[in-house]
Amino acid sequence: MNTKKLMIIIIAILSAVLLFFVLKNKTKSTDTAQTSSPSIKDKPTFIVDGYPIDQVPLYKLSKVSSNKIFVNTDPKNLSEFDENNFAYFNVVFETEANQQEFFDYYKKLFDNLIVDESENRQMVKGQIGEYKVSAAHYGSDNTGYIQVHLPKYNDEKIDKYFIDFPQILELNSNLIEHEKSYGLLNQKGGEVEYTKYFTVIDSGDQNNDGKDDIDEFLALEEEYQKKYKDKPEYLFDQKTGRMSWKDSEYESTLSISRDHGRIYLMLRKKI
Repeated sequence: MNTKKLMIIIIAILSAVLLFFVLKNKTKSTDTAQTSSPSIKDKPTFIVDGYPIDQVPLYKLSKVSSNKIFVNTDPKNLSEFDENNFAYFNVVFETEANQQEFFDYYKKLFDNLIVDESENRQMVKGQIGEYKVSAAHYGSDNTGYIQVHLPKYNDEKIDKYFIDFPQILELNSNLIEHEKSYGLLNQKGGEVEYTKYFTVIDSGDQNNDGKDDIDEFLALEEEYQKKYKDKPEYLFDQKTGRMSWKDSEYESTLSISRDHGRIYLMLRKKI
């Protein structure tokens, strides 16, 4: 073998060895990066601080749509567990699990199964530690619904969610607050949402003439129109009773619902 051919073979071998080590180091770097930095979808986002994610995971989570905490003291309302005066976290999320996988997972996670309604209501209920939990999946899409009910609706730890609730709506003596919520919404780049609803007290026929003395809904409607009509972006729909306006950083919506006997307040701002 002449010297020229030998040099070509040696260069080829050295090039192959060099390429091998380059590719090996690149693969190692990629593996290290993947190990040290999990994919975004594995990281719960838009989860309210305090939600017990370690005890009640979101199975095969791909995206959280919303996570809210509710406190309800309406005597006419019962929780998923047939209880009055209750507080719970509600999560709506996209899951990669089908309906059967979803139910099987949560039934195995429960310390005890309270009821299995998956055949008719597409829901299972159980106990996980101190929490009563319902898991729903309706099969028509990839959306899962989780409710985690707190042991006490008046737990002082709940107060932190509402300490900053904007005092936009002044309470009227005809109103009784029955529900409030705080949550994070995965829309418009992320929003914070506060809600309340109030029942309206009917003063009735006080002069005994066979007629209701005061139209409370009309009186409240006129009061709030007068109060908010000069706010930025004010709108009022007479037909639906929906009033909206801008108050500082909040998009405010007030709905006067005669059919429900309630007034609903919703406040949203960007995160």
